[in-house]
Amino acid sequence: MFRFSLILSLLLTASCAVNTVDSAPEKNKFLHIDGTPAYVLIEPNSSVDLMNDDIYICLAEVEGKARSIRVPMKVVGGYFGVVGLIALIDVATTGGWVSSLLLPGVAIFTAGSWATYASADAVSELGEYKNLEACLERKGYSVVFFLEEDKI
Repeated sequence: MFRFSLILSLLLTASCAVNTVDSAPEKNKFLHIDGTPAYVLIEPNSSVDLMNDDIYICLAEVEGKARSIRVPMKVVGGYFGVVGLIALIDVATTGGWVSSLLLPGVAIFTAGSWATYASADAVSELGEYKNLEACLERKGYSVVFFLEEDKI
């Protein structure tokens, strides 16, 4: 049993490891994709024009996928958020012991619906980056993501 827990803890620790970089990739070694935190490694024997063409193709391919995620999340989250809000108001104003039992559940449902609506843009953006990385890696490129932090 001890071995199993040791192996499990090692797997969990290794899966949570993050490679961190504290400076932006060098401009002469990486090509930055405008509007994204993605950088593509420039191989010594590769053409920058060919890389730009492949990046353009992958960006076009990914854009449609991101929209297909964002719109349904906004529609479903907004619809159920409004329905939940109406139900929450109705349950809260009717009173009685049944409404006191229903109130927490309806409040959680409403909050979850609005969270779905609010997170649709972030989810689609992360999906877009993931799909962009996958597309470029299928074409044989190495992709690195670098987010600059605001230093105030």
